[in-house]
Amino acid sequence: MLVVSSASLFAQEVSKPPEKVTLESRLPSVASALNVEDGKMTGPGASVLTTAIAHADYVLIGEDHITREIPRFAAAVCDAMGASGGFTAMAFEASPAAARFFEESLKGPDRIAKITELQKRYPYSVAFLNVREENDLAAHCAGVSRRKDFQIWGLDQEFIGSAGWILERTLATSPGPAAHAAIVHLQELERADEAEARKTGDPSKLFMLAVSDAEIEKATAAIEKDGTPATRKEFSELTESRAIYLEQGTDPASSNTRRAHLMKQNFAAAYRAAGADAKPQRVLMKFGDWHVYRGFNPIHQRDLGNFIAEFSDGHNFTSLNILVLGAKGTHALFAGYEQPLRLEPFVMDQDEDYHWLKPAIEDQKPGAWTVYDLRALRFQHLEMSGDWERVVYGADLLVIVPELTPAGLIQ
Repeated sequence: MLVVSSASLFAQEVSKPPEKVTLESRLPSVASALNVEDGKMTGPGASVLTTAIAHADYVLIGEDHITREIPRFAAAVCDAMGASGGFTAMAFEASPAAARFFEESLKGPDRIAKITELQKRYPYSVAFLNVREENDLAAHCAGVSRRKDFQIWGLDQEFIGSAGWILERTLATSPGPAAHAAIVHLQELERADEAEARKTGDPSKLFMLAVSDAEIEKATAAIEKDGTPATRKEFSELTESRAIYLEQGTDPASSNTRRAHLMKQNFAAAYRAAGADAKPQRVLMKFGDWHVYRGFNPIHQRDLGNFIAEFSDGHNFTSLNILVLGAKGTHALFAGYEQPLRLEPFVMDQDEDYHWLKPAIEDQKPGAWTVYDLRALRFQHLEMSGDWERVVYGADLLVIVPELTPAGLIQ
């Protein structure tokens, strides 16, 4: 007869490995249904969102670009921020100059006509605010902000076709004769490059990519000689953006680091200009999803979202990071200079960068959008992939839209 002591049984119990709990098994418990209709959020997911928004000083929306649905969601977020104390600014993935242009256009009834005219003169000089739904969104958010001094902040580089517009602005800064002549010479080169890009549809023919280093160096020397501080500032927008674009083709990691650094610097400049030390800011920020992660994002950058998280911690503020992605739909993609956008169907979890999304797509609430409260999945010793770990700790909420449809450019 085999005798097993109580001590042996205890040892066996202690040595049993804990039962593994997978992320997939927990996802349904943190999911809630959301409806966004007529600018209103309803359903259980609306309560999750509005409660989180009410307690946040900085709300970051990380999105899939150029859609109809995500601006509708962002408009509802604006309404929630307006209802919970108002907010002071909205930041876009556009240049500071584009944001200033849009802010000025809000003062009259013809903002769409103004952006249309700018795009005719300098095509692809503005990112995203030249999309009708995005332009309308910014106007809506300004209206519900409850602030007469509401600001639009542009934090990104200048867009690929903006060189002619930058040079026009640079010339308007009253530079001395040497700088003036150098800028006029670059304008001549830019017009020739733009004509070639228009003829071929090839964006690499645009001045931003085609101008030689020698021409830039000569102009830089002339502007340093007798340009005003404003001249140098405007021209630096061109040279820095050009460097980011060129480096993207030779060293993408360095280009992405440089771009992230620029966005952080532009945020700091906008924050100072708003007099934030005397007037606390509450800001909605809308960028591509990879830009808003805390920690390292999927391309191993500490991007804007991480900066805002650390900035908020250091100033005793709160930040909320929301990823908004579609399960499937149609993407509107750049197809060439002065060419119509290319429409391309997609299924998100078939994209190699978004395979990880499959469990969330499979657990969608039927007939609704789905909100996943990622905060409830942290520090639970869940078995999850590296991609999911990055998402769970890098964002607070994940919103899955069943289907995304493409927006259109203002032309």
